[in-house]
Amino acid sequence: MRTTAESDWGPAATALTDCGYAVMPHAMPEVGWLGLRAEAEQLLADDAFSAAGVGRGEDVRKESAIRGGSVCWLEPSMPAGAAFMAWMEGVRVSLNRDLFLGLDTFDAQYAHTPTGASYGTHVDRHHRSNARVVSAVIYLNSDWPVDAGGELVLYDAHDAPRLTLSPEGGTLVLFMSEGTPHEAKKATLPRWSIAGWFRTRD
Repeated sequence: MRTTAESDWGPAATALTDCGYAVMPHAMPEVGWLGLRAEAEQLLADDAFSAAGVGRGEDVRKESAIRGGSVCWLEPSMPAGAAFMAWMEGVRVSLNRDLFLGLDTFDAQYAHTPTGASYGTHVDRHHRSNARVVSAVIYLNSDWPVDAGGELVLYDAHDAPRLTLSPEGGTLVLFMSEGTPHEAKKATLPRWSIAGWFRTRD
């Protein structure tokens, strides 16, 4: 996987400052995200995924009506996943340099969302923790049809959509974890992604 130089993430930092989110189509070469997709599919076949939950720690709830699908945390033992985590380290360093966010770590999970499943409107920062600062999503879907649904929608404080984005492979999205309600719409096809969070010390 190609490593992006720190300076290449400058436009993302500017967009986060100006808009609260940044969208980077083709942020990762196809060979990179296809490798991630293949690894995720193998992990799903090996029963490494578990039902996606809502909440944090002991408060996690499995509520498929709110959040469907399954997830698998990325680990150093996963070759493609480890390369992705190293790639995202460049983002962390760049955002700290440009925005002084104090980001300390990044954690992420593969996500598989079957046909018809969705993730209702929510925010990523937990009620009893301010650790999550910047959220990240990269999509791993090949040739996504424009009418298949599955869009990521970011809302403003008045519940008006600020961004509606199709889950096309290689697109990386960053947004502020606090104060950014968002949802993932239902789709007519299963979809794959990685969701992650840049964190400060809790």
